[in-house]
Amino acid sequence: MARAGTLAAWPEARVTQAMRAWRRGAPPRAVEELLRLLPAPDPRTLWIFDLPGPLAIWLAYALRRRRALTAALAWNGWYDPRGILDGREEIPLLLALGAKLGHAPARGVYLLLDSSRHAEPRSARLDNRYALGEEDVPTLEHLGDMGVTRARAWAWTEPEEDLAAYLAYLGRRLRVRVTASVRRKVGADG
Repeated sequence: MARAGTLAAWPEARVTQAMRAWRRGAPPRAVEELLRLLPAPDPRTLWIFDLPGPLAIWLAYALRRRRALTAALAWNGWYDPRGILDGREEIPLLLALGAKLGHAPARGVYLLLDSSRHAEPRSARLDNRYALGEEDVPTLEHLGDMGVTRARAWAWTEPEEDLAAYLAYLGRRLRVRVTASVRRKVGADG
């Protein structure tokens, strides 16, 4: 392993760059790739992301820092260490990254879903999975009041039944575009 040398050997600009990188955090590569796929935000377009919990939180952090967008978490799960949705990654990450965000004003909002809500059941585990309900997401009337005329969804795999139903509901009055299999598009297929 290469040695970093002493701090005295590092130029001030390099130290500053390294410190800023740690302060910002380093999102996973899949988040960086997803950010490259996103269009410019438009207040008339509701963005919806259905991603695995930890990745979703990293995306929320990056969108807040880089584009001043705020996530509306549509997470209705009761995380339990004994459950299928145990929260061991999500909760510490949510708290740690949330503490770094500060109170900067937001320029927009989007829905953030945890695709893990449809995880495969495991034997002898508390089944705390859930499906989105109408109370978890905004109505067409509410979106109309906000001036939203379009919806754009990104799903980690294919939209599950609950998200597909919500998108069909939105399609009654809004133009809806879905990007499925984001997992493949960001190179996270393994």
